[in-house]
Amino acid sequence: MSLWKNVRFIERDFWFQKMLNDTEALHSWQIHDLLGETNAQWDDLTFKFFDDGSVTIIDNDTDTRVSPQELKGAALDFYIRKRIEFIRVSLQEKILMYA
Repeated sequence: MSLWKNVRFIERDFWFQKMLNDTEALHSWQIHDLLGETNAQWDDLTFKFFDDGSVTIIDNDTDTRVSPQELKGAALDFYIRKRIEFIRVSLQEKILMYA
């Protein structure tokens, strides 16, 4: 079992980038201010995706493992997109191997 991709997900950065890309009306400093006004607990997770399709998710705040079933919101969206990316790359590699 070898590591395919190791990715850190910081929810606050995710929302900052989404707001920055989705609006021309707000400047980056305004987005920082808006996100700072919320009392949200932002997820900070490390995803380790392995070649065999398994994943290990670590909560960087508590240094504990998180199961994919526990994910919600932006973290779940991120996880699903990375799994789709993994499947797509894996299929492309197999197509090239057996073509």
